[in-house]
Amino acid sequence: MNSFMIAANAVIPFICYMLYGFIICRLGLGDDKFYNKLNKVVFKAFFPLLMFNNIYSADIDLGSNLSLIMVFCGVMMAIILLSMILVPLIVKENPKRGVVIQSIWRSNTLMFAYPLCVTMYGDEWGAVASLVIATVVPIYNICTVMIFSVFDRKNGSKTDLKKILKNIITNPLIVGAIIGGVFKLTGWVLPQSIEKPVEGFANMTTPLSILILGATLNIPDIGKNMKYIVSVLSLKLVIVPGIVTVIMYMAGFRGPELFIAFILYATPIAGASFPMAQNMGGDGDLQGQLLAISTVLSLFTIFFWIAGLTAAGIF
Repeated sequence: MNSFMIAANAVIPFICYMLYGFIICRLGLGDDKFYNKLNKVVFKAFFPLLMFNNIYSADIDLGSNLSLIMVFCGVMMAIILLSMILVPLIVKENPKRGVVIQSIWRSNTLMFAYPLCVTMYGDEWGAVASLVIATVVPIYNICTVMIFSVFDRKNGSKTDLKKILKNIITNPLIVGAIIGGVFKLTGWVLPQSIEKPVEGFANMTTPLSILILGATLNIPDIGKNMKYIVSVLSLKLVIVPGIVTVIMYMAGFRGPELFIAFILYATPIAGASFPMAQNMGGDGDLQGQLLAISTVLSLFTIFFWIAGLTAAGIF
């Protein structure tokens, strides 16, 4: 029951953000054009500050956990590569390809994985989880930019490697992460008068992006995308976490290490996936629907996963 309450506490604020956005839009406070423009502002002006603040304020010390993190990153890269190979064979529309690929493995780790790990194993392993999260999030962003760059072209046209590299270097999330990394590595410290506003803007980013999602969520179109929604969320919340857990268990991982590997994939789709899809040529409607539904469903799937695996003595 404790795991259910942790998941509920993480999910319910997202539902509130979405519901409030849905309500204010239906009350006539802005139209699709307004919210799409606001979404672009959030993507280009707010997400860089969020990424900067996450790295700038993170307590990053690889130390003895380097080998563990390398294994986790290796597994993640294998899943990303496999999804990039298989999804285009099944999904024929480029805007949907990027959305489906990132939705299979891109998780909301900060809001879900960290508090769940602390609840299960305490602050010490919560610190390890936060270190893993700080490592995998840049991988998420770089791979996602590359994926959308590859599929942001007409079928049959040649992949422009220079354009892909440019998109990676200039992507707002990656720019923010790079600057945050420079500050972290050099030990530079912002004046408190600047640090507080940066932190405030960073804290606004996720609620604002999810509010926009609620305002632009096309509920009637969910039926049109149902085949994608069912298959992608089955992979995201059930199949991929199950496969990763089995592989890592067979590789000898147990207890908190196995739990961290599991929770990296069992959590719902990351909030940043929606503005990135909308601003990089992806199917924003499909991405918004996947994000919204995965967030609600995860309330139950996480609980049943943890309850079942704990009862089986795996966690």
